[in-house]
Amino acid sequence: MGPGAVGATLAGAFAAAGAEVCLLGRPGPHLDAIAEQGLLLCGRERGDEVRHRFPTAYDAARLPVPDLAVVCVKSQYLLPAARSVRTWIEQGVDVLVVANGVPWWLLSTVERAGEDPVLRSVDPEGELLRLLPAERVMSGVAHFSSAVEGPGRVTHLSGDRLIIGDSRGGIDPRDGIDSRGGISDRVHRYATALSAGPVRPEPSADIRRDIWEKLLGNVNLNPVSALTGATVLDILDDPDVRQLCAAMFEETAAVGTALGIESAMTADDRLDIARKLGGFRTSMLQDADRGRPLELEAIVGAVRELARRTGVPSPSLDAVHGLLALRERVRGHGESSGR
Repeated sequence: MGPGAVGATLAGAFAAAGAEVCLLGRPGPHLDAIAEQGLLLCGRERGDEVRHRFPTAYDAARLPVPDLAVVCVKSQYLLPAARSVRTWIEQGVDVLVVANGVPWWLLSTVERAGEDPVLRSVDPEGELLRLLPAERVMSGVAHFSSAVEGPGRVTHLSGDRLIIGDSRGGIDPRDGIDSRGGISDRVHRYATALSAGPVRPEPSADIRRDIWEKLLGNVNLNPVSALTGATVLDILDDPDVRQLCAAMFEETAAVGTALGIESAMTADDRLDIARKLGGFRTSMLQDADRGRPLELEAIVGAVRELARRTGVPSPSLDAVHGLLALRERVRGHGESSGR
């Protein structure tokens, strides 16, 4: 669901392992081109091209009920996506959500942020948490870069890791017990189903830590790139801007510690991981270039909400969020300008 850069790459990976794949997306030139001509997946590092013919639909009712729904939409579209497959969810279909930012279910899995389990910045009314509570969801953390090069054409640029884990620590809702070192059978099963393709799956017993460690890079590089138009290498090669990114890292790491999500990673460690992916344009910058709404609340706003709940100061996050939120209002997204 959501056959953009990440979704199309994962669709190709599942197909390479022999899975029967269908694509569910919004009406538009990209899905239309896939329906008419197939999905062309290109591998920049491998130098190959593969065209896949997948059944496509705008409406979940037109597709067979799947074993697994892989949801690869931006965080601001997760609620309408969940609503559109409510019937699948009610029938017990496994759900894997691959998205950036702080997940809507996080507060329901920690004990240090008060009694309200709803993360208001990403799920204002708690509807998403009711539709998809933590125990129903597997989460994926993508450490690879892909791009939609044109309608029906996606290029896998660099990286190959996809970390998969149960949102509630190895608990499979069908049997309620841990399996094989805290990794459930369903996580092992779907990781195996990806192992033949261009993506390297890694089952995780602690997906919250993996999500937070990716966030430690996204929380700074994504908004700074959207503000400046700079690639990741441009950002990291500027000492002053890198220092700002490191400060945002430290504030986010402190929030994680306050929530009981520990990481041994340093700011230099995380920024060096990003450097290895090359001079790419972040997903937030790509959305800014195309005039699309940004994942600002899931990537930065949610961290600020958690900082307030845990009493952690967040001046750098506050400043960058304020600047980018103003940019969004001026562009006609979010609250009206002047508020």
